[in-house]
Amino acid sequence: MRPENGHSGTETSEKRSLAKNAVFNTFYRMLDIIFPLISSGYVARMLTPEGVGRYAAAANNVSYFVLLGSLGIQAYAIRETAKRRDDKKARDKLFSEMLVVNAFLTMAAIFIFAVCILFTGLFSSEKMLYFVCGFAIVINFINVDWYFQGTEEFMLIALRSFVVKLLGLIAVIVFIHSPEDVYTYALISVFSGLAYHLFNIIYASRRVKVSFKDINLQPHIKSLVFLALCTVSTELYARMDITMLDIMDKHASVAYYSYAQKIVGLIIATAIAITAVFLPRLSYYYSSDKAKFNKLTKFGADLMIFISFPMCLGIAAVASPLITLWLGEGYGDAVNCLTVLAFMIPLKCVGDIICYQVMMCAGKESYLMYSYLITMGVNFVNNLILIPRFGAFGASIASLISEIIVFILVFGAARKYQQYKLDMKNLVLTLASSAVMFGIVAGFMFLFKNEAVRLFGGALTGAAVFFFLNVLFGNGLLKYTVKRFLNRK
Repeated sequence: MRPENGHSGTETSEKRSLAKNAVFNTFYRMLDIIFPLISSGYVARMLTPEGVGRYAAAANNVSYFVLLGSLGIQAYAIRETAKRRDDKKARDKLFSEMLVVNAFLTMAAIFIFAVCILFTGLFSSEKMLYFVCGFAIVINFINVDWYFQGTEEFMLIALRSFVVKLLGLIAVIVFIHSPEDVYTYALISVFSGLAYHLFNIIYASRRVKVSFKDINLQPHIKSLVFLALCTVSTELYARMDITMLDIMDKHASVAYYSYAQKIVGLIIATAIAITAVFLPRLSYYYSSDKAKFNKLTKFGADLMIFISFPMCLGIAAVASPLITLWLGEGYGDAVNCLTVLAFMIPLKCVGDIICYQVMMCAGKESYLMYSYLITMGVNFVNNLILIPRFGAFGASIASLISEIIVFILVFGAARKYQQYKLDMKNLVLTLASSAVMFGIVAGFMFLFKNEAVRLFGGALTGAAVFFFLNVLFGNGLLKYTVKRFLNRK
């Protein structure tokens, strides 16, 4: 991908701001890896697999109600805020209307959750734990993170996240010392979320003029309904594995699967952070400049391919020492789960830019909804078949199958709204160098017995091999990135 000559000052400024957003959003997502890696490894040893499984199951089930309280708002509000980026009055009106929608949904979620606590056996057996975790539903009312993403204020998000996560980590180390501290851990998690959203709402109140006069929710309803169903379907199939494991298997299986899922999820979130900042800009370009839309989409796809495939095979290669060093000897069953779930990384990363973001910009939320509903049904059936026989490993296989299906369905439809050709030389080179890297790292695992040497030595060796091969054979994306960097210098 080559830079064009004669760029206007405005276009250059836009590229710089987009690059800056990507840096800060990546930093923000890296915080979501570093702090949970430290705290989760510590908590895994203090709470044991049983305690971790109890908390993971409760937090997972409460997340359904948090989801109910924010149905479709995040994705919709980011897109609509971006469209109104040059009109403060329209942005303020949208902000006020989204607060009203969020308030109604949150109250409904709280009511349904209270009914479940009182009358559902699954919830009442751990009533106190669910009660503590349930505060996350109330806190959701002040979740306005979408506003800062829509206005592309990623530096603010990153710095605020760093402060909150650091305080949360300190609290975990100070207060969590035994399996009985599971309730304390739940409280720390809830109050970390409260602190983050309080920072957001206080800062937003200085930037936005909230007024409930002339509120009109009608223009938002149709898109919100489709996005709500889309969000429900995708989140349900992402979470139903843990719920079904909790019902059909033991708490320890929940711990194995949830930790493997957490590692993969954190890696995906960090990789996607680079192109997640494209959504507001793509939404703007889709209606104003399709050439820029296609160019930015192609660059995002090339970048995610280059990043996600080596990540996928690298994690699969070092799964054993990673789990042992991070969680301890008692979590060996999580290794197979992590190996399988690692293959979701390229599907999620590439799919986010060329499937999800494109369909969102095109206003095709309804197709996303239908695709996710189909996938959710497939995942449910696969879990019923695989969990009784294979436990957490079966849930991992079911999740991978679901991701393959949803990628195929959405990508087939999304191609209608984007016009570009991937660089096949770069694609083949990335795949080949990732495969060679995997073989060398797998051999490294056999040569050494020390877990720290296997993990860090294998990771460094793999990264060096991958980049050496891509430099040697002239990966176009690397050439373009280096040239841009040198030109700016």
